[in-house]
Amino acid sequence: MVALIRRDLCLFYIKLWLLLTFFPLLLFSVYKPNKMKIISSLLLLLLVSITACQFNKPAAVNIPLEGIYKGTLPCADCAGIESRLILNRDKTFIYENTYIDRVDGRFTDRGSYTVKENIVTIERNNTPVYFLIEKNSLILLGSDLQPAKGKLAPYYILKKQGEFSYSGRYETFSAEEGEYRQVLTIAPQGKDYQINFSASKVGGRENCYFSGIARLRDGKLWANISTDKDREILMSIAPTHDNLGVDVFTPDFAQRFQLMLYCRGGASLAGEYIKNTITADSIGVITASTTIAEVLHTLPLTQIVKKTGTGEFADDTYDDYEILTRNNQHLFTLTPKSSGDVRQKIERVVIKSPFFTTAKGISCQSTYQDISNAYTITKIVPDIDHIILVVDEINAHFSIAKSALRQGWWDNTCKTVNRNKIPADAEIDSFILWWNQ
Repeated sequence: MVALIRRDLCLFYIKLWLLLTFFPLLLFSVYKPNKMKIISSLLLLLLVSITACQFNKPAAVNIPLEGIYKGTLPCADCAGIESRLILNRDKTFIYENTYIDRVDGRFTDRGSYTVKENIVTIERNNTPVYFLIEKNSLILLGSDLQPAKGKLAPYYILKKQGEFSYSGRYETFSAEEGEYRQVLTIAPQGKDYQINFSASKVGGRENCYFSGIARLRDGKLWANISTDKDREILMSIAPTHDNLGVDVFTPDFAQRFQLMLYCRGGASLAGEYIKNTITADSIGVITASTTIAEVLHTLPLTQIVKKTGTGEFADDTYDDYEILTRNNQHLFTLTPKSSGDVRQKIERVVIKSPFFTTAKGISCQSTYQDISNAYTITKIVPDIDHIILVVDEINAHFSIAKSALRQGWWDNTCKTVNRNKIPADAEIDSFILWWNQ
């Protein structure tokens, strides 16, 4: 996009320069007998102008194109179009477009792509589709080879995907605690991965179970789920569109019912699983070493809402990045130390969804007793309206409203909070992780 803007500006200034230069020279040549010098000057100016134009043509971008590109495009009558473009080394492509919340809204196109200068061209429904090549991204262009303009312009960018880290614990998403969930754990085992599926108990029995070995190929995990030792039925585990978790399915749609053989009551191993464990330096797929720029590149922009947060003073402002699900459910908020610089690492994580828990089961809906039973509370400090439970083991702060405390909670002699005056069932108001301080 920068190259196109520079080219347009160049052409504008050259046209202006030629107009201002040629016109006076032409007038001047009428009154001068030595016209050859005038003509030579005109030709020289013309040659310089053409050369300048050539230098400002869009140059071929020497960037490896092979890979997977993803983004969520604007949609006039749906929540968005999840687009995925795979460019292979043999010049073939796979272009997948899924219309969110639309029945039978998934479309796949295959074919060969071409590259001319800095434009990739594919064909969809016998119609060419153009992409401008940028570093680690492709910009969807219009039929006039121009990028979109206005506030929606950033949403027409497909971002090149990096290597996905599969290891971890995943669950099917639920906005509330205590609801039915299926769990997937993935752990490295040599060059392969051990995968285990389980689920909430129904009628006193675990509702789903599968354990096996998965192999990494073409960026996906593949496991044989056939109950017949002489037959192979493959299950695929691949990153979700938003990279917050994984999708589990069978490449052969007709074999999808095989995933139901390991569950009861009509359930299936198939579905979307989100990585949801909180540690001292991570929450799901986000870690303490992640920069805001990396978050903006990894997740679709439709699932990131940037807001301006404020502190105790009027000039104390900072950038908050709210991370949402595809259905706009607030998961957590990321904040760097200073505003205006996306290269910074994350300093604060405010956890908004009880779906995310620590290994000991603590979430943003836990109570004082839950926390004190699970962890050593390093210290308790009073704030304006709250007391703050500091748990160094997981770099966490939990706040409880002072209005929830019993009378006499402040020990004026020791200048400390009297823990005996904190009700066991006192609910926390906030669960915050502090990193890179």
